[in-house]
Formats: sequence, C-alpha cells, structure tokens
Amino acid sequence: MTNDSEEFTFDLGPDAKATMLLCHGFTSDPASMRPWGEHLRDAGFNVVSPLLPGHGETWQVLAKATWQQWYARLEEALDAALALGRPVFAGGLSMGGSLSLRLAEQRGGDLAGLVLVNPAIFDDKPHGFLAPALRYVMPSVSSIGSDVNKPDVREKTTSRTPVAAYASLRQLWKVTRPELARITVPLRIFTSAEDHVVSPRNSAVIRAGVRSKDVEATVLPRSFHVATLDYDAETIFSGSVEFMNRQLARARSGPQAQTRGVHD
Repeated sequence: MTNDSEEFTFDLGPDAKATMLLCHGFTSDPASMRPWGEHLRDAGFNVVSPLLPGHGETWQVLAKATWQQWYARLEEALDAALALGRPVFAGGLSMGGSLSLRLAEQRGGDLAGLVLVNPAIFDDKPHGFLAPALRYVMPSVSSIGSDVNKPDVREKTTSRTPVAAYASLRQLWKVTRPELARITVPLRIFTSAEDHVVSPRNSAVIRAGVRSKDVEATVLPRSFHVATLDYDAETIFSGSVEFMNRQLARARSGPQAQTRGVHD
C-alpha cells in the first residue's frame, strides 16, 4: 500500500498536456498535495510532488533543515518535471507557495505559470523576529498544522513546530519578498477568507509585488489554511485546471490581452 506522505510522480507520457510541480507546506508533507495531484492527473497533467528535507520526520529532524535545502530539493524536482518534456507549472501551499515564488524569481524562464494557495511571504506574528534567539531556549512550540475547517479532516504534520526551522523559513521570506518584481509568469492565487496560520494579507502583498500581467485571485469563503484538504478544495482543483488549460491555449495562439482580477 502506498504511503500518501511520500513524494509522488504521475507521468502520463507523451499525451500529457503539461506538468504541475506541487510543493507542500512547512511541517507538512505531500499528503496535503495528493488530492490536488490526483485531480490534475485525471485532467491530463503530469504531477511531480517532492518531499522537502526534514519533513515527514520528527520535529527534531526538521529542526536541522534549512530553507536552502528545501529550495534545492524543489529545484531538483523542477529538473525532473522538465525532463518529462511538457510545459511546467509550479504550485504550492503556504511555504510551498513561498518556495514556488522563489523558483519563479530564479528560474522563471522554465515555468509556464504559478498556482498558489495561501502563500506566505512575510510574518505578522509580533515576536517572530525573536525566533533565531528563542530556538536555543525554546527548541519547539505547539504544532501549527491542521488548520482545517472540515471537522473530520486532519493534516499530517510534525507533532511540534521546531523554532530553528521556523527561523530559517523567515530567512526565505526575507530574500524572496524584495525580489517579487522579478516574477512575470502568469499567476493564480487562492486565499482563504479565514486563515489562522498565514494572514490573507500575504496574498495581497504578492499580487502587488509581482510584475506578472496575468494575475487572478480567488477568495475561498469556507476554508482555513490547509485549503487543499478543506471545503473549497474543488474550487482550487478545477480552477488550476482551467488556469493551466488557458495558459497552454494562449501559448499556442500567441500573445493575447491579459488581465488582473479578483473572483469571489
């Protein structure tokens, strides 16, 4: 039996429309991406979803991982996705969105577009800046995982949140946010109206910072942070398919008018 927390790849061969690179969030694992990935596979897309270093383990193991290691693994997965021979989109939840943004800053020429769900780009927690020092006296705090509105759903995460790894995540935001203007690929953002982990203001900052001409934003009214497992998951899944199909059709027909909009 397959462990849905493991990384996974769906390779549909030459008939695939494109490939989606899906990146999970901080303290989580690919299980939060699998329903999304299965939907994309059924819609005719290849999917590559890596397991980031330190994740899927104990919080003590995650505490030793850094954002540079997470990003390096995502770059490796991008190379694997490109090797499938189809256009590649990148998608991510929370920190997976942060890493996908960094990927678009560094390797935007390899991407056909981005799909982000509750992406994080800054920290509005009042004492977050103390994390580098606190990690020595408070190695971990309570888990931030499983912020899901559905009462019968639990996200697979580490039992606690390692402060050292969180401090490294803050460094990722520090280098990524100032370079948002380097991003020009089409962008689709899904943002939960109520999120207890990442403020919805993060999505607004990203939309304002990128130079993409094609930016679409959708509010998820019934989901909390882990929206890929929540009530509005189908909105994300079907919206991703629509977005990718439209970008592929646009690439085939040549440049057309592009829009920035918000959908309720």
